[in-house]
Formats: sequence, structure tokens, C-alpha cells
Amino acid sequence: MKLQWYGTAALLVFDNETVLAFDPFFGIRLGEKNPERVSMKDAGLAVLVSDVFVTHGHFDHIIQIPAVFSGGKAVIHATATPCDTLKSRGVPERQLDRIAPGWSGTFGKINITAYHGRHCVFDTPLVIKTALRYLHPFRLSHGLRLLRCNREFPENGEILFYELESGGKRLQIMGSMGLDPEETYPTGADLLILPYQGKSNPVEYAASLVERLQPKAVLLDHYDDSFPPMTAQVRTAAFEQYIAEKQNIPCRAMERGTSYDMEELPT
Repeated sequence: MKLQWYGTAALLVFDNETVLAFDPFFGIRLGEKNPERVSMKDAGLAVLVSDVFVTHGHFDHIIQIPAVFSGGKAVIHATATPCDTLKSRGVPERQLDRIAPGWSGTFGKINITAYHGRHCVFDTPLVIKTALRYLHPFRLSHGLRLLRCNREFPENGEILFYELESGGKRLQIMGSMGLDPEETYPTGADLLILPYQGKSNPVEYAASLVERLQPKAVLLDHYDDSFPPMTAQVRTAAFEQYIAEKQNIPCRAMERGTSYDMEELPT
């Protein structure tokens, strides 16, 4: 398996002729009046993808799916709430596959299993710091549009954690920096994709998730400033060093558009 990151939690996973998309959202520029707008380059990815997988229903995971995939060949696998949201925005029922934790399926040579996930709970200092970014009038109007989007795209507690297996390699994909305390996750995956956003001091919190899952390597996504002013670039160097030194697990931030091969894990 190979994968590419397109910002936020958007991933493409390649395995021979199989191309799968996870949370395909390509960012919203400051001042953009149409959050569903995508570039021709991003929309062109739709012709490659056979299946789309959603971790949860927040706008920064699904709002651009109708513009990119509606009416095409791709089947969109998601829990009930995001499926209902997508249907209300024009995605045909025939393209929607309502799944739940415990679901599994095979796509080409990739076996996928869904587990209960948990959304990251934002702490008070981060909420205050984020609110202060709205003070400029230009940012305020844009930020209010994003807040409306947030209300229109609920996650309803439906968060999925995916594990993919192909050729003896296991890949785990999280859509938010949280794990369900009551779920039993498989440990020791070859690679974990960890969204590194949602805490004012994320190092030790994120490290506890890695310690629980015990992957052989970690790649970080969702750390980017993909829809300001609600987001800001998160520095990852301290966490990368902490995981390497405390848990002896190689970790690095993904680079947008770069291809990562499961046979060549971070070192």
C-alpha cells in the first residue's frame, strides 16, 4: 500500500489498481465564500477513486464530497449521520453505504475494518486562543461562515477508526485525535496516521494514544492551517522527538502531496 496526504485528514490509499479516499477535504481559503468549492485538480482525483471512507461527519471531512464525487462511480462509506448530511446535499442514495463500528469489507486486496473512535475534546485555552483569531473583521465574517458549517455538519458521536491490511502490512487511520476508552483496538500496526490537532498542549495527550496502539511508525496529518481562522498550523517537532525518545517509535509530519510507501516506513 502507498498513501498520499492532501491536507487536513484527506488521504488517498493506493494498492495496485485500487484507489481509496479517506475524508477528502482540501481546505478552505480565508475569505472563500463557497466552502464547497474545490479546484479542478482536486476534483480530478474522483476519476481514480472507487470508494470513499468517512471517519465522521464534520464539515472538514465531508463538505466537498458532493462537489467531487456526487453522480460518479465512487461509493461513500460512512455512518448514518454523515450519510444523511450528504444525501441532503445531493449525493444519490445509490452512492451511500451506511456502516457502523464492527463493519468490515474487502476492496481489491485491501481488507478494512471499522472500530469505534472518539473525537478530540478541545480544551479551554485552545478554544479561547481560537476565538481571538476571529477579532479582525475580515476573519470574523469568514469565521462565522465556518461556524454555520459546523452546525450544519454534525458528527453525532459517530466516529470511526479504520484499520487496513494488505500484503501483510497493517495501516490504521484516525480522523480525530481521540480513542474510545471502551473499544479494543488491534495493536502493533505497521503505520498509524494520527491527526495532530485539537489540544493546546498536545504532546503528552497524543503520546498516550500512541502508547495505547503501539504502532511501529507514526505519520501526522490534520496539523495544518486548512480552514483559518478556525485552524492554525501546529508545530510537530516536539511530539516527533518525544515519541522517538520516550517510545522508540519513528514519527514525522506528512508533507502534502508526498507519496508514502508502507514498505518504506519512517525511520
